[in-house]
Amino acid sequence: MLALQGGESKGKTKGNRSKKSFSAASHSAVQQQAAAETSALLRKDASEVSRAFEEEVRNILVECVTVKESVEWNKFDAEVLEQMLAESKENQLAIANRLLSLAKSKTIDNFSASLSGILRTIKKYGPESFSTSNDTIRSEKKRGKEVKSERVEWREIMAEEGIFEDGEKDDAVDDTAELSKFTGLPADEDILLYAIPICAPYSSLTKYKYRVKLTPGSLKRGKAVKQCVEMFLRGDESKVGALPSISRTRDLIKSISETDWIQAICGDVKISAPGASRIVKIQKANSKKGA
Repeated sequence: MLALQGGESKGKTKGNRSKKSFSAASHSAVQQQAAAETSALLRKDASEVSRAFEEEVRNILVECVTVKESVEWNKFDAEVLEQMLAESKENQLAIANRLLSLAKSKTIDNFSASLSGILRTIKKYGPESFSTSNDTIRSEKKRGKEVKSERVEWREIMAEEGIFEDGEKDDAVDDTAELSKFTGLPADEDILLYAIPICAPYSSLTKYKYRVKLTPGSLKRGKAVKQCVEMFLRGDESKVGALPSISRTRDLIKSISETDWIQAICGDVKISAPGASRIVKIQKANSKKGA
């Protein structure tokens, strides 16, 4: 049916297409004209808005956006200037002077964003926030940091003696003093109370006396624990009689439960440490003897 009617509908199609094309073109032109009119109505000229300011304020704003004797009002958004107009004259002067000082001291890429930030600041803190010099602000900040540091240091000293300020013990517990009692490199004169296994990046354990490097591998955590403990204990065998602290350290390592060891190790691993292969051979030989 479509083939039989092909010749007859051809002319009609051309006519319809031309009508549609003309209609579409006319419709497009109307849309563009309407869009242009709407844009013109919505677009506000910053230069026109600036004329509502008093001369003193406007002159400062002019100085902010003057480039080579040409005033570039397009650097401002009209909406931001209208927000500034809603402020009192005192605030307007403070805002304009602040913007001018910024423009003279640094390059401002977006004047509207800077002006919006100044508006937010002055609404929150008032015009007095710009009256303080930068040097005074820096000195006050430095002094505030020193006072805070002294307060923290004093609290740490008091916490070591078990003394807390009112409400401090309930709100937060300062465990800095307790954490400082842990060591990875015990001295001979240290009184050791207990030992705990930890897992951390190897670079942070370089000063630890007892350490092994764990990388992803096929060794199960239970076997890995036995090898680690064996290496820690065998490393001090020659010093057991000479230093009493070594005996105490070995006893503490032995007292750690296997569960604590396993919980500190992640996944299946491979142990990398001096003498690791020798320990593996000894463990295999012992297992064969037991069998």
